[in-house]
Parts: sequence; structure tokens; C-alpha cells
Amino acid sequence: MCSNSSDRKTLYVTPQREIKSIFDINKWYHSKAYAGYMGMIHELNDSVKGVFTTEDIPISPNVMQAIDILDVLQKWTLEYPPEDMEDQRFGNKSYRKWHEHLTQEADDLIYSLLPVEKKGAAIELVPYFLDSFGNATRIDYGSGHEASFLVLMFCLRELGVFVEDDNRALVLRLFLKYLRVVRCLQVTYRMEPAGSRGVYSLDDFQFIPFLWGSAQLIGNKKRIVPESYLKPEVVELHAPKNLFFDAIQYINETKSGPFHEHSNQLWNISAVQTWEKVNSGMFKMYEAEVSCELFLAMFSFMPT
Repeated sequence: MCSNSSDRKTLYVTPQREIKSIFDINKWYHSKAYAGYMGMIHELNDSVKGVFTTEDIPISPNVMQAIDILDVLQKWTLEYPPEDMEDQRFGNKSYRKWHEHLTQEADDLIYSLLPVEKKGAAIELVPYFLDSFGNATRIDYGSGHEASFLVLMFCLRELGVFVEDDNRALVLRLFLKYLRVVRCLQVTYRMEPAGSRGVYSLDDFQFIPFLWGSAQLIGNKKRIVPESYLKPEVVELHAPKNLFFDAIQYINETKSGPFHEHSNQLWNISAVQTWEKVNSGMFKMYEAEVSCELFLAMFSFMPT
């Protein structure tokens, strides 16, 4: 695990899968890695309570560097336009060319984020970076890949690349840019949802925008209540200002049919009375379902 310790030389190693079965989950839940990861999710959540996306937020050079990298990745989609798929619904093979380019450039991109004395950490960071943008074999993307990006953010915080003053920018600038990139990939290459449970899942691709987006709406003075996101005109108005509504707008743009049919979980959540309760419920869902299932299925994260 990455460390910002300065009193001893840190040994960086390629992450190895430690959680191999359901019987290893207890070890994961009691690890320093889990406590640190969930601590970051809570800390970033708290940093954006009552804060609109459109507010003026300082961006440090390190965060800006990370945003610039994501911008480069998004532009690569122009170099690898989708192939003619005829009647194929999912999985444009041009995505594999895009991902191969990512693999070739990953080391240099991660090196560019690290100070000289921390360059060795790249061996730990690159696997999470590569996993953040989907699976090249299956041409799919899901909230496990989203979690890989969050692990990357966590490691960069541990290394001191990102600091506490960056918290709001990490959520409302860096993570938002990440969403733009992966949505571009999803649409351009018709990526299949990874491990989706259909209408029983919160969303086909993401989870965190709903968590942090609900925090943004806590205590809002614009009378935006949870049931408001069932009204498309209200969603369109507030999507630029809020991650939750932005995620709902993406669903409205990419899915057809009644909302309660294609997004039943979100439709049920709209009946919750306050954003505080939505936010706390999202955390319970993330800890009970997402973090357990995703790390079991996706990660080579060292739990000790």
C-alpha cells in the first residue's frame, strides 16, 4: 500500500490479489486499507455538503495535472473512431485500440503526477489507473472500475500528491472530469455494463455521483427535494450544478421507457424525505453491497 511516510524508505510492490473468496471479506473489512479508503469517501463527501458544482473552487497544480491527463484520454477517442457494428448492440472493438494506447502510455502518465522521490510508487498506481476505464477483453465498464479510480485517488492522497485542501476540487473537478471521460467511452464504444443487476442496481455504470451528489444537496435553499429528480425539466435545470442530477440526466439521455422501469432503485429512493437520509442510505448501500462485492470481484488490493 502506498505510504507518505518520510522516516523510512518505502518499498513499492505490484498489487496482488488478496481477497480471493467470500471468506476473505472479513480480513478486508478489518484492514487499514479499508478504513483509509472509506475514510476518504466520507471526507470527500463532507467536503461538498451544500456546495454546488458551479461554485468557484480552487484547483491546485497537482489536481490540474490529473485533469489534463484525463482530457488527453478523452481526446484519444477521436484517434480511434468506432467501427461499423452492423446489428451488434454492445462492444465496439475500437475500444481495444484505445485501451492499448492507454496501456502503452500509462507509465509515463502516472510518472508525470509523482514527485521525483515518489516515482517508484508508479508500480502500484498503474494497475488501478488501467482498471479505471473498463475492461478491454469484455469491453465493459461498471462501478468496480469507478472504484479503481477512487483507489488511485486514495493512493495519490497517501503519497501527498493530493492534500486536504484539494478535497472539493477532487470531487467537483477531477472526479467530474473522470465521469465525462468514462461516459464518452461508454457511448462511443457502446460499452456493456459490467456486473449489472439490471433494474435492481442503482445504475448500470456508476455509484459515487449519487453519493456525493446527494451530499451537495443537503441543506439546499432552492427547495430541491429528492422527488424533484423525477421531473426531467428540473433535472435539466440542476444537472450543471449537482453530480446527482447530472447522473440522472445521463440516464435520461441514454435510456428509454418509464423511469420506474429502467431505474427502479432510484425511483424508490425518490420517496425518501430528505437529502440527509438519502446520503446516509447511500453510504449504507455502498458499504454493504458495493465495496464488498466490487473488491471481491475486481481488485488486487492489498488489505493489510
